[in-house]
Amino acid sequence: MFKHKNALAALMAVVMLLSLTACGGKKTEEKPAETPAQSETPAETPAASDLTEWEQLSGIYNTDETDEELYQKALEEGATVTLYSISSRCTKVEAAFEEKYPGIDCVPFDISTNELLEKVTREYDAGAPTADVVHIKDQDGSMYIEYVQGGKFYNYQPADIFSHIDPEYTATATPLYIELTQLFYNTEAYPDGSPITNLWQLTEPQWKGKIMMQNPLDNLSWGSWITGFCVGEEPDRLAEAYKNLYGEELKLSDGCENAGFEFLKRLHANEPIFTASSDEIAEAVGTPGQKDPPVGFCASSKLRKAEDNGWVFAPVNLEPDTGIPAVNTLYIVEGCEHPAAAKLLVRFMMGGIDGDTSGYKPFNTLGGWPVRDDIEPAKGSTPYSEINVAPFDANEIYVNYNTVRDFWQMLG
Repeated sequence: MFKHKNALAALMAVVMLLSLTACGGKKTEEKPAETPAQSETPAETPAASDLTEWEQLSGIYNTDETDEELYQKALEEGATVTLYSISSRCTKVEAAFEEKYPGIDCVPFDISTNELLEKVTREYDAGAPTADVVHIKDQDGSMYIEYVQGGKFYNYQPADIFSHIDPEYTATATPLYIELTQLFYNTEAYPDGSPITNLWQLTEPQWKGKIMMQNPLDNLSWGSWITGFCVGEEPDRLAEAYKNLYGEELKLSDGCENAGFEFLKRLHANEPIFTASSDEIAEAVGTPGQKDPPVGFCASSKLRKAEDNGWVFAPVNLEPDTGIPAVNTLYIVEGCEHPAAAKLLVRFMMGGIDGDTSGYKPFNTLGGWPVRDDIEPAKGSTPYSEINVAPFDANEIYVNYNTVRDFWQMLG
């Protein structure tokens, strides 16, 4: 797990941690000086006099080039493009890209999140970036604050493609597709539907020791996920869901700031079973023949593996929601050797504008949802608009991540 480097955010986390009691600390109203702008339009292009030599030569801020123009420039600049990706499906992107753009060699690397960040950062700091394009998730705001605002990555956002994407997802990132952390149940053991429909039911005694998840202390994405329950509008949504379920107002434990911390405290007290991967959770929940199976939170992407593994499980559309989304994002690396090819690859992976979505097809599977309004999700998918999902604010997650993670650790 890489460290948050924003000094002021870290200072805030320390101050808030010192005020924690048994159930979470008070959050200061002060905001860090440099945080993501949650606007509906990408940041304005800097003045020409403010551009670096590489920015001028690469034309990184030019978003008006056509695919054909970029193709010709890519052939001239070296006919190669290197992709670092957190998905093994990058090899399928390679094949489709090289078929559509003959003469350009796409070189993909399938790397885990931590390894990718370590590798790309080490190469960048050495002044020898290898990757042209990076495919990764920004679940805690670090990619934007530390890498984009830090000048290591660029959000390339061509208007012709981004006109098809909800501005909610483009304020701080170039989004590729959305995944979720969802609660799954065994459909064989519960043929009439999920035994749990509201998040607060997971805190009831009958589910003690029967809830599976990954430990937020061991995983950046899970640490971000629990943080999402404690920030923004989410605590109010949780409080309302509690009242809807039990018919009374939620009473916070001494020292609890909001319903998010209260939910996490009660969830932890119900002794969830921690595993190392979503695959383990999917297997434990979905294996047929069980009389009293657990329920479990795991990545929505496991839906595409269900048939091959014989899993009998389904996700729950929880009230008030299933937590924050996990948005897969694309970036162009500052100083990369092949900026035109990088732009072309980003456009290709996002589905282009000519009706050929072969670059996006590898990611359009069950458990993933397109960010574009003109690309249909995989067959059998529940429409994303019908799924209860918490709002994602990169600033809120980034500033509060350490506080919530430390609170979870203090629960023992």
